[in-house]
Amino acid sequence: MKRLLNKIKGDESGLTLIVVMMFLFLLTILGMTMYFMSSTDLNISRNVFRGARSFYAAEAGVSEAIARLNLSASDPKYDAAMYDSAPFDINWSYDLSTAPQFKGKLDNGDSYEVNIKHKTIDDDDDPTTPDVVVTYDKGYFPSITYPAAGEGYAVEVITSKGRSSDGETVVVLEISKIPMDIKVEGAITANSEVNVIGNFCADGRDHDMEGNLGGAGNDTAGVRTTSGNSITLQGSADVYGTPPTDNTLDPNTYPNSPEEVLGLTGASASDYLDPANCDYYGPYDGSIGMNNGDPLTGITYITGDYPGPKENGSGILIIHNPNFNPCKYEASTSVDNTHPCWDTAWENPADPHYYLGANPYHSDSTVQPAKLGNYTSNATFKGLIIADLVDKIAGTPVIIGAMVSLSSIDIQKYGTGNADVLYSSEALNNFASMGFSKKISWHKE
Repeated sequence: MKRLLNKIKGDESGLTLIVVMMFLFLLTILGMTMYFMSSTDLNISRNVFRGARSFYAAEAGVSEAIARLNLSASDPKYDAAMYDSAPFDINWSYDLSTAPQFKGKLDNGDSYEVNIKHKTIDDDDDPTTPDVVVTYDKGYFPSITYPAAGEGYAVEVITSKGRSSDGETVVVLEISKIPMDIKVEGAITANSEVNVIGNFCADGRDHDMEGNLGGAGNDTAGVRTTSGNSITLQGSADVYGTPPTDNTLDPNTYPNSPEEVLGLTGASASDYLDPANCDYYGPYDGSIGMNNGDPLTGITYITGDYPGPKENGSGILIIHNPNFNPCKYEASTSVDNTHPCWDTAWENPADPHYYLGANPYHSDSTVQPAKLGNYTSNATFKGLIIADLVDKIAGTPVIIGAMVSLSSIDIQKYGTGNADVLYSSEALNNFASMGFSKKISWHKE
């Protein structure tokens, strides 16, 4: 009996040992599996991280390319701009590494290589004829002229190769600029009475970008306003153009906002004049353009009164109260539901100003026109100036391009000094007709 018990005990010890060994074996298998899984996850994470680094490097190259393509003659870093003059060369391309101040390398050591070229198309399926450059104006158009009617800027293909220590990513992007259609009808365009005073000169003959006569030959009026409004010359004021003065514009189609002056509607308006896209947006801060090393460039959008720049600048200068609407501000009891301003005029009972009497907006400071007033300077501005109201330009400033005012009941006063407004289609094309890039397509190779 004792021997039998000892045998059973021995068998149990052996069985326990086998169970323990099997358990340890399973733990070993599980541990090895977890190790390999963790190692695989780490490798995947590492590869994803490396891929992300090279992807972000490629996107950095795209950002630099877009920034350089957006540069124009109005930018102080104009030497870093890249563009192809009309007629477009189907073989045009640009290696970003040859550009001034090329970045190319990020702080973490990653780098990018970028090439830009025109998008081309075989428009006639004939291999013996040259391809044409594709242009964009809310759709593709092949074109060899610039800018042809209804067509826009060339479509650019950006190929950016991003490199990290262990990875490489290629991003290909198609972009183009949205062209402006500026509504300029003279050296000075207005929707009200215009007084040209003193030794002021408004010259609608076409000038080059330096203010010399003999630009592209696109002569226009010196001063042009809407029908029913007078143009008064006082003192020794001079007005030249074809014709010198004209008051035949249709007030019903005259632009009521900077967006309309620039020919922008819908999304394109926000693309251009969104505060984030302007070089400066906000009320006059007491320093912008005031001869302190901060000249006006690109798009400057002043949301209140502004005395005008006192140092040389260029681009588009807008002096406009966003709450100012000529239809509302200038509405009177003569407006009824047949008037084009009826939807927004005070006579509409839905408007809170309806019960305030005739021209109620004249007493509402929040909707007053922004004024370019007492513009005393000897500086030169190249491009386009748009103001709600112009009230006296003194000193000897020179505007090469054009000026447009929006208000229809306030007299626009130009003069008292020796200022010149010299129409220049070249200045408008180079400094004012800038376009922000629109992404058309994107893919990663």
